[in-house]
Amino acid sequence: MKQSKDKEVTINDAIIGLKQLDDPVFGSISYRNPCTTVTIRTHDRVIKTTLEQIRIAVFKFNAETFGFIFKNQWFCNQKEFDKWNAKTKRLASHELKANF
Repeated sequence: MKQSKDKEVTINDAIIGLKQLDDPVFGSISYRNPCTTVTIRTHDRVIKTTLEQIRIAVFKFNAETFGFIFKNQWFCNQKEFDKWNAKTKRLASHELKANF
């Protein structure tokens, strides 16, 4: 994840569940502060939407922590890292790359 004041924030290699899609998408999320529009880039498309349309986004924050965007809030989890790592690896067909 990259962030600086009034610059674009990018979360790479995330699993994103959107309200308007039945299946999750795999790609990166980027936005500018303050967040009005979120851009999701996958291997074959670009989706521009609002933060409210994200049901959940799961990504590896660092080598020991998973990050989540849920209900317009940011969460982190270190306690169940191995569990999340195994589940996201199965879903994404690869181990997610750390963002920091």
